[in-house]
Amino acid sequence: MAKKPEDLATSTVENERAQFTSLLAQNPNYFGTLAESQFEAVAQIAGNTKYEELTCVGFNPDLNRLEATLQIKQSFGYRGNLCTAGSTEYVRFFINYGGGWEDVGVAAVNVHDIPDQQDCSKLPTKPLVYVVTHTLDPKRDFCRHPVLPTVRAILSWESVPGTNPNQPPVWGNVLDRHIQIKPRPWFLIDVLDSISVGEIKLKVPPELEPVQLQPIPLPDPPPLNVIELANLYAAKDTKKDVSKAPSTTVEPHRFGTEEIKAALVPSISAQEILSAKVTEWKLAGLDWSVAVSQLLGMFGNTTYEELDCLGLDYNQEWLVATFRIKKPSGFSGSLCTKGSKEYIAFWADWDDQCKWTYLATVSVDAHDFANIPADGINYSAVLPVDLKYHRQNCDKPKIARVRAVLSWATKPSETNPDDFPHWGNRIDAHVQIRPGEPIKPGEVTPILWKAGGIRVVDINNATGLTAAAAAFENGIAPDPSSPFGSIVVINGPPFPGFSYRIQVRNVTLGGGWNTLADPLTIKPIIGPDYVKVPIAGYFTYESIVPRNPEMVLARWYTATDDTWEIKLDILGQPGVAIQIIQLKNSGIADARINIDPAFGGNCGTFHVGDLITGAFVARDPYFAAYSLGLLPFAAPPGQLTPTSGFVQTATAPPSVPPLPAPPPPPGGRNWQLDTTGMTPCGYVLQLSVRDKAILNSESNSHHWATPPLGFCLLAK
Repeated sequence: MAKKPEDLATSTVENERAQFTSLLAQNPNYFGTLAESQFEAVAQIAGNTKYEELTCVGFNPDLNRLEATLQIKQSFGYRGNLCTAGSTEYVRFFINYGGGWEDVGVAAVNVHDIPDQQDCSKLPTKPLVYVVTHTLDPKRDFCRHPVLPTVRAILSWESVPGTNPNQPPVWGNVLDRHIQIKPRPWFLIDVLDSISVGEIKLKVPPELEPVQLQPIPLPDPPPLNVIELANLYAAKDTKKDVSKAPSTTVEPHRFGTEEIKAALVPSISAQEILSAKVTEWKLAGLDWSVAVSQLLGMFGNTTYEELDCLGLDYNQEWLVATFRIKKPSGFSGSLCTKGSKEYIAFWADWDDQCKWTYLATVSVDAHDFANIPADGINYSAVLPVDLKYHRQNCDKPKIARVRAVLSWATKPSETNPDDFPHWGNRIDAHVQIRPGEPIKPGEVTPILWKAGGIRVVDINNATGLTAAAAAFENGIAPDPSSPFGSIVVINGPPFPGFSYRIQVRNVTLGGGWNTLADPLTIKPIIGPDYVKVPIAGYFTYESIVPRNPEMVLARWYTATDDTWEIKLDILGQPGVAIQIIQLKNSGIADARINIDPAFGGNCGTFHVGDLITGAFVARDPYFAAYSLGLLPFAAPPGQLTPTSGFVQTATAPPSVPPLPAPPPPPGGRNWQLDTTGMTPCGYVLQLSVRDKAILNSESNSHHWATPPLGFCLLAK
């Protein structure tokens, strides 16, 4: 049985925590979390949430972002303070569309020992709330077929969760939540399916088959009026006295909220508008005055939706609020209608002054779903924030209090942080702001935030390679000492009203500065992409919300393997920001594989039971790893060696030509394949070699070389 938190020491870090990684290295099943293992468990600990706990999982359908919220509960147990490397909380996401769990990927966040303290209102700052994000490429359907998959998130401290969705973590926990995928556009085949009757299915004419999967542009549907909503939510009670007012499954003061709130806004013809509205409601069998009275007498109702979590994405510096849709109806229509909106207003007290500052309001679409899961449907609203004026050095942790207010159908107050919505709720949380060089409020100075997807503070300014603490926006670390290639995205916080310039210079070859003046495409948080064109080499800064949430300053299309400098300056302002960066745009230096000529050489014929041997070369100045695999059938376990490695092979003599000319060069690494029990077939033995280069500023994007080697295996 797993230890409970109360069974563990509360004043010191227990040995199972302090020596966690070394204990696992000695015995992968030390804590008994592997279902099938040749190693015997020593201590039974699984799903312990004393130090960290996953509290919410949500999804933003517009941005395709999975969000997991976690709490850091203690002031110790995270391997050091903010001026050290600390430790890592990993979250692996799985998704189930109904056919079983699919691994989506891993996100992470760096955490530290941060002392307990109280904020200005004497509230404890623990737990500290963090959010990790992973982008999802979802499976979609059109609006008549809602896609409501289950997402599983596994939180694990200092150990990346495996791809087995049923393996519990030692330190951490597991959450399953349902999400909603945004529907794809209508196709021609969807239209025919919708107008088919019974078992008679309409088919696409042959001449239209080439366009049957082309999106059909349709205008946005209009909102349903009160009569349509009353009919939509009419109670199906055949015994009801028809002489009485019709009953509805959703309260009139719910589906009429937007109209009631609008009627309360003073206008020149308020009386005429109000009289017309009362008449309209009466025609629908509804009592306007009763609905107004019920709505105005109600605050903080969470029957239909509820805000559950609020935190800060520490990697991207986006506030994330996660809420649940709890009922199947009451959201003004199905997925094929306009539906309604859930509004979330964000507030912050960044500098612990007990004074709330309004940040912005964002919205997420909400609809009726006939078959809502028992846990509801979980959504996340995100707001990028500009924290350049709120940083402190690592020796003084910067803790801030943030607030989110959820309101259905109508926006929350933008002036009163204590105002309660009629439908919805509000929550507060304490978050930690990433340390950095402080700048004075209002100061305008060039700041480079990221280059190639990595924060510039985590790029070695002598070598231009990634440093030990480097991480991508999802919190996952790149290979140690990685160079950059292809498109290098350059990011920095904005100074609206000012203009900036990005220049680059080849340090290896020397020469002057080149201005990056290509038109810049930017993706806003809402709406289509837009293009910015520089004036005399300078771009105007755009605000983070809503124009430039990723703080993109430039995209640099690189083409060499040299060392370069990136320089940022602001028009009319003193100072520059300069960062060294090492490029690598050439492919893998050397990747070759051969079969030993004594065994018949490349493309030879063998028989089941034969032992085949050969050699391979896997080399690169920025070598990362190699692997060997067999197609179309994998070799039985242990019969192909090696299968992978993280050390490059010995140097090959330059006089040896590249494959396909045999034999392999001296110094190549030997491989062997025992074909016993294998299926007779034509096989390809594939060597895969990758480097460390960060291409296009993305994780898991590298140069690869995959030279194949064919042979024929016959029955004995």
